[in-house]
Amino acid sequence: MTIAANMRAVLLTGHGGYDRLNFRDDVPVPKPGADDVLIRVAAAGVNNTDINTRIGW
Repeated sequence: MTIAANMRAVLLTGHGGYDRLNFRDDVPVPKPGADDVLIRVAAAGVNNTDINTRIGW
C-alpha cells in the first residue's frame, strides 16, 4: 500500500464563524514513530466540543 505525502483536512484558524474553518488538501501526512500506527480515516464528524472551541466558548 502506498501512503500519500499529503492529506485533506479542515483546519481551525481562529475563533468565529464558518469562515474560520479552512479546507486544505496539502497537509502533510504524519510520520508514525516506532511505537505508533498510521490509520486511514474514511469519515469523520464534528461534535459539541469542536463547535465550542471554534466559537471560543
